[in-house]
Amino acid sequence: MDSPLIFYLSAFTSLCVVAVSSCRLLRRRLLSVETGMNDLRFLGVKTDTKIPGTAVVCGGSIAGLLTARACHDHFERVLIVEPEAWLSTEEGRLVHSRNQTQARSRLIQYSSIQANLCFLYAGLSALFPNFDDACHESDISIAPGDYSVNFWGTFYKVPYAQYLGNLPKTFYASRKALETLIRRLALNPKSFPNIQQMVGTVVGVTTDPAKPGYLRQVSVRTQDGIFDIDAALVVDCTGPTQAGLKWLQRAGFGASLDSLTVSFDAKMHYSSCRMVVSPSLAKRLPVPGGFDNLGGSVIQLFPDMRKDGTYFGCLKDVGNEEIGTEIFLCCGGWGIQDLPRNLAGIRQYAASIHVTQPIPGWVWQFLDLLEEVEDTLTCSLVRVPASFWTHLESAPSLPANWIAIGDSVSRVNPLLSQGCPKALLGVLSMNTLLYKMDKTKAIPANFSRQFFNAQADKIKQLWESGKALDYGRSTTEPARGETLEVGSFTRWFMRHLQLLALTDDQAGSTIWHSQMMINSTSIDALHPVLLGKVLWLAGKLWLKGE
Repeated sequence: MDSPLIFYLSAFTSLCVVAVSSCRLLRRRLLSVETGMNDLRFLGVKTDTKIPGTAVVCGGSIAGLLTARACHDHFERVLIVEPEAWLSTEEGRLVHSRNQTQARSRLIQYSSIQANLCFLYAGLSALFPNFDDACHESDISIAPGDYSVNFWGTFYKVPYAQYLGNLPKTFYASRKALETLIRRLALNPKSFPNIQQMVGTVVGVTTDPAKPGYLRQVSVRTQDGIFDIDAALVVDCTGPTQAGLKWLQRAGFGASLDSLTVSFDAKMHYSSCRMVVSPSLAKRLPVPGGFDNLGGSVIQLFPDMRKDGTYFGCLKDVGNEEIGTEIFLCCGGWGIQDLPRNLAGIRQYAASIHVTQPIPGWVWQFLDLLEEVEDTLTCSLVRVPASFWTHLESAPSLPANWIAIGDSVSRVNPLLSQGCPKALLGVLSMNTLLYKMDKTKAIPANFSRQFFNAQADKIKQLWESGKALDYGRSTTEPARGETLEVGSFTRWFMRHLQLLALTDDQAGSTIWHSQMMINSTSIDALHPVLLGKVLWLAGKLWLKGE
């Protein structure tokens, strides 16, 4: 009588073991394909042999600077071609970016708030061994990656206990402070003598008659005329202008490249108000744990997206106890154009956000005390451009030694702080291929194909998560052929996961790792135990009619 029972129990146990093993293997595979975690080990690793010739990086913004730094480990020479002349002067590399008198002409968010993820910090630390010291020199704070994220009035569970109190770190700096720091590090001739930057604009490319399918030169327009530069590798980091696609079309490549772009418009706007907190005021600000002891984020408030398309946040930027600390107050949202430009408006805006629990009282006291330094307030208004993704991995014909990284390929929702990490994912995809190739030979014929496939696998998760978020607002203009119903299950699931994360450590850990882009895959939220918790919570809310 017991034999059938033993048989079924053994079979069930075996199936469970196989299922668990299969899930672990799948997750390990996804961690390699979807993320850059496994690629970080190859970043910043010097090699004895370098590829002959010059890697030409077209554009000297963050994507271009990181690309150049990675190429330094693999090529005899690296040349950045940057149109904005002042970025090649000392002012573009100041230790303290707050002393700059000029701003980027084509970068709307240069003077705005920016959050930096733990994944980005890990990549920069690998590229620049002295990154922490350089941050300290520039008054940039390095602290645990806790952005004080608040869902609907309640802070969610950040996994401090999982790391025994030592949560992975990140750095807190605005776009201006970060870009200036990276430029100073990457263009340091003592650290990276093979990287040079020239003022000019790449206006075209020429093919190599001796090697079909390869580029031979780039044409650079300068104030002294047009010069042709031999190139072993050409990297398009020109950003949303996607100048590289125009060069290729004129050179006979990619007649159908325009059809590869998918875009949608979330119609987002945000105001970014900068203030300087004096040392005396900092000691009186009622931030839990003390403002001076705060790593970088005061609060990031997200409402229920079904009822409210707004956002409010406050981040520390650069500063010290002698001259004061810069902070950014950000108000933004979907389909909202009338945004505050002063403290009274910010207070009113924050109070209008739909929450299920009252916003902590210290937030209002914090805003009241900031009136003492309102005379330092400056404000920038940003209309977030449409998101797009040009699927170059599907292009029928591209030069073997031409690739594109960063916003030259895709632009995503800035609210999730994935722009710079997206560029880093492209750099990692390139670096891993270069690290593994035979450097005694030229770039292989399948290099660009391998690169764009690897980069696309890593961009996909960022694209889909951002689109699911943006499609949750009726003001979003969806991509051609799609409706706002796309991603509806993802939004439903994430809403309940966020609710669960207010009280559940496992849910909080899953969200935190996904937000920080470290050790997180697309299947982590579907862990059987976590999935059961989410469905149980959803069932209880359904019975309550919520």
